[in-house]
Amino acid sequence: CIRKTIPKLQIILLGSRSVGKTSVGNTILGIMEQEDGRRTAQSVARHGFVGKTEITLVDTPGWWKSLRAFDTLEAIKEEVMRSMFLCPPGPHVFLLVIDADASFKAKHLDAVTTHMELLGEGVWRHTVVVFTRGDWLGPNTIEQYIEGEGEAIQSLVEQCGNRYHVIDNKKADETQITELLEKITWTVAGNGWSHFFPDEKIFLTIEEKTRRVEEGARLRQSQVKAKRKSLRGTVQSSSINVTSK
Repeated sequence: CIRKTIPKLQIILLGSRSVGKTSVGNTILGIMEQEDGRRTAQSVARHGFVGKTEITLVDTPGWWKSLRAFDTLEAIKEEVMRSMFLCPPGPHVFLLVIDADASFKAKHLDAVTTHMELLGEGVWRHTVVVFTRGDWLGPNTIEQYIEGEGEAIQSLVEQCGNRYHVIDNKKADETQITELLEKITWTVAGNGWSHFFPDEKIFLTIEEKTRRVEEGARLRQSQVKAKRKSLRGTVQSSSINVTSK
């Protein structure tokens, strides 16, 4: 049993579309909100406390469940990679969110693997699989689900060091979050209480993509300002012409 607690915990949520990543984040932070159906378009950091632990939780855009990273839009891949810059110096743990009410086959494993490894092969040592929609399991345990679902999900769980947890987002049960945080703490302890750092090549790629995104945003802002200034000049010129007549 690990008694040490982490005063500050940094978490990144990853997964395909519509698996309940935002709901997992809300449940961890104690936010009683239902997902409004809108898709997360950009990586966004949220903050809160669970007990005495300060939580930084980064939600990321989801990929299409059956598509490899090669077929995913660059904008989505860039946001997934940029997520690490929203919790410097890096996350302690990744929560890979999988919905327990849908099948998980080889093509889904391929999609998950290629997207996760955008962050580097070392990502798996820092990952816990979180199954959502636990109410769908009925009387079955999550272990029975994993065994019955087949080789693809078993391979994924093994890749993550058999670290997994199930959440029923419809139940306001603090125990399931307490148990999840215990598993997260165990994972962080197994990595020497350290943050995750991608290898240098991937870090430089992420840094370059982040720089391009920020430069693009600044360029768009300057273009908007220039258009507004031009529009004001046109309006003022028209007013002067009308007055002179």
